[in-house]
Amino acid sequence: MVVMDRPLPRTLLEQLVRRSRRTIEENCSAFEHTGREQGEKVTLSPRHLSRWMAGKVASARPVAQRVAALHWGYAFEMLVGQPLSEAELRLARGEAEPTITYARPQLTGESALDSVELLRRALHDAISIGNVSEAGLDEWELTVHTHGQATRFRPAALMLAELATDFADLQRLLERRHSALALRRLTRTAAQMAGLMFLTLIKLDEPLAARNWARTARVAADEAGDIATRSWVHAQEAYVHYYAGNLAEAVAVARHAQAIAGRMICVGLPLAAALEARVHGVLGRRQEAKVALDKAEATVAVLDLDARMPSAFGYNEAQLRFHAGNTYTHLNDTELALAAQREALTLYPERDYLDRALVRLDGAACLAYDGELDQAMQAAAGALLDLTEEQRCGLAWLRAREIWQSLPTRHQVAPAARELRDLLMLMSKGGEPK
Repeated sequence: MVVMDRPLPRTLLEQLVRRSRRTIEENCSAFEHTGREQGEKVTLSPRHLSRWMAGKVASARPVAQRVAALHWGYAFEMLVGQPLSEAELRLARGEAEPTITYARPQLTGESALDSVELLRRALHDAISIGNVSEAGLDEWELTVHTHGQATRFRPAALMLAELATDFADLQRLLERRHSALALRRLTRTAAQMAGLMFLTLIKLDEPLAARNWARTARVAADEAGDIATRSWVHAQEAYVHYYAGNLAEAVAVARHAQAIAGRMICVGLPLAAALEARVHGVLGRRQEAKVALDKAEATVAVLDLDARMPSAFGYNEAQLRFHAGNTYTHLNDTELALAAQREALTLYPERDYLDRALVRLDGAACLAYDGELDQAMQAAAGALLDLTEEQRCGLAWLRAREIWQSLPTRHQVAPAARELRDLLMLMSKGGEPK
C-alpha cells in the first residue's frame, strides 16, 4: 500500500491552520470571535480563508488583516508568506508555538451566551460540512414556513430578531458549494426569508430598510427562477411602495407581479390585485378599483388550501375582506366598507392582531367621514389600546395618526379628537402626531 504524502503548506497561515487541528469553518468562527473581542466588525468565509492560505490576498481588507495578525500572532505579510521551520516558529513566538483556541466562556452574562453560540455554530458547521442534505433543505423550507405563519401573530420587533438570527445561518450555508438543485432551493428560501424581512420592516415603518431588502429578495427570487416566488416577492414589494406613499410605483410593481404569474394560480396574484385596488381607492378610481378587487376575489376562489393558510405566504378570504374594506373606505363608500369590515373581523382569528386593528381603524375612518366624530375617535383609540406596546408600534399607530390628521382643523380641537391626539403623543413617547 502506497501512502501519499500530504502536500506541504503553501503559506505560514496554511501551516498554522493545519497545526490547529480544526476545520476551516471552526477557524473562521474563531477568527470572527477574535474580531468581536477587539470591537471589529469582520467576517471570514471558508472560501476567503482558503484563498489566504494559498497566498491570494488581493481582496483582503485592512480590518481583516489587523484581526488576522491579532488572531494568529503574526503580521499579515508573514501569514501569507512562506511557511516557517520549527526553529523559526519558536523564535518568532518567543519560544512559544502558536495555538488556536476558543476563549474560555465566561460563567455569566452575554459573553457566555456568545461563546456558547460560537461553539454551537462551529459544531453545526463541522457536522454539516459539504453539500447540504435533502433533510437539511427540508428543514430550511420548514423554517421559512414557520416564520411565514408567525408573521400573523408575532410582534414585528421580535419577528425581525428571529429572522436575522436564522438569516445569519442561511448566509453561511449559501457560501458553500452545492448541487444546482440544492442551490436553487436554498436561493428560493433566501428570497422568501428576505421577503419576510422587508414585510416585517414595513410593519415597523422602516421604508428605506424595507426597500433595500425588497431589492435583495427580488435578486434572489430571479436567481431561483421560481415563478410563484417571483410573483409573491413583487406583490409584497408593492406594499413597500404603498405604505411609503409611492402610489404610482406601487401600482406598477403590483401589475408586474400579476404579469409574472401569467396563467399560474398563485398567491402573488390576489395579493397584488388587492394592493392595486387599494391604490385605486386612495386615488378615487372607483372603476379600476372594482376591476382589481374582482380579479383578487376570482383568484382566491381557486387557490388551493395551502395557499389560503394564515401566513405571509398565503392569501385568504379574511385578507380579501380587509383589503376590500380598506379600498371602499378610501372611496368614501362607507356602506360597502363597513360590510366588508364586519366580514373581515368575523373571519380573522383573535391573535391576528395587526390586520384586526387596521380593520377597526378603517371602521373609525368611516365613522369620521359620516360625521360621527366622537364615535370615530373612540373607535380609533380603542383599536390602539387593545394592542400591547410592541404590537401597536409601526403601522397601527401610523393609521390612527392618519385618521386624526384627516379631520378638518376645526374638528381636531374637539374633546374626542384631542384625546386621540394625546394618546398618540403618549404612545410615541412625547412626539407630536404631525
